[in-house]
Amino acid sequence: MDTRTQRHFDHHAAQFDSMYHEGQPLQRTFNRTFRKAIYERFALTFEHAEPLAGKTVLDIGCGSGRYAVEFAKRGAARVVGVDYAPGMLALAREYAAANGAADRCQFVEGDFTTELLAERFDIVVAIGVFDYQDMPVEFLRKMVEHCRGRVIATFPGRSLVRMPLRKLRYWFGNCPVLFYREQEVRDISRLAGLCTLQIVPIHNSGTGYVLVGDV
Repeated sequence: MDTRTQRHFDHHAAQFDSMYHEGQPLQRTFNRTFRKAIYERFALTFEHAEPLAGKTVLDIGCGSGRYAVEFAKRGAARVVGVDYAPGMLALAREYAAANGAADRCQFVEGDFTTELLAERFDIVVAIGVFDYQDMPVEFLRKMVEHCRGRVIATFPGRSLVRMPLRKLRYWFGNCPVLFYREQEVRDISRLAGLCTLQIVPIHNSGTGYVLVGDV
């Protein structure tokens, strides 16, 4: 676990969560205009996770719980969210309670790379997590080990404009960030042991990919 990343997301938990806010008209307009990729990857994740009724889900790097709660709202029987930023988990628990999903969502503080989870899940997701993983093959392999169905993960792509800007922004926050080419995502998936895979491009706000793989 890179403690710099942990500190960054713990400190900026509320700021990160604001990217999903739909309440205030000005903020909603800003998010929908300049953060289209976030909404596109959200839609793509659930498009490839359905049907969810009765399934179990492991959400790695669950952050403020936006995906975990949505999984529960769409019929998942049990959702376990793992994150190493306590500030994020506090928001996740509040969000689950406010949306009537607290009985199906469990949030665990810890580092997935070292956490001993005995359970296997129908669906294992890592959204916005590989941006900060310096050992992506090992991380994805562990996701596969905890899955008995489908793995879904997102990877930020390389772009001429947004990549250097984001690197600079995170450099000021002392938080490393990584980017990938499509072939790199395919190579990582193969080495991690996925049986079948699909790479779905994210077109909005630069480039990126949604990995959909079956174990």
